[in-house]
Amino acid sequence: MDKFEKNYGVKEDKSVKIFHRSRRMFCIKSNRLYLAKPKVDYSHAVWFEKEGWDDNLIEKAVRGIVDKEGNIHFYYGYDFDVNRKSEKIFFTHLPELVKKLRLGPTAKILGGKIKKKNSKEWPPKKRYGRVVDHLGK
Repeated sequence: MDKFEKNYGVKEDKSVKIFHRSRRMFCIKSNRLYLAKPKVDYSHAVWFEKEGWDDNLIEKAVRGIVDKEGNIHFYYGYDFDVNRKSEKIFFTHLPELVKKLRLGPTAKILGGKIKKKNSKEWPPKKRYGRVVDHLGK
């Protein structure tokens, strides 16, 4: 088990790689939105390492994904947390994220993840409605 698997608590098997390829990662670092290349089969931690970013960025930066249905998930830390600070940072960059990825007005916005062993789906900790609820039409 590598350090990322240990920190995430998830074994990087074939099904995880398939999931990774099905979504698009983003990160808000130093008040700037970054998008990973589409269809990569690795985690945020690996992406950050490839970019040469600080190892502790996982714990500090707001990051997330847009899933294959076009819904937005955001969080910070290896425990996929969400709090007022991460919400403020995320919603500040929501218009740019929606524009760059051409997300629809009905895309759901979900914050945090509840880690579940032996489950491919981790439910959100919070639901914020849809893009249209925050940006209008």
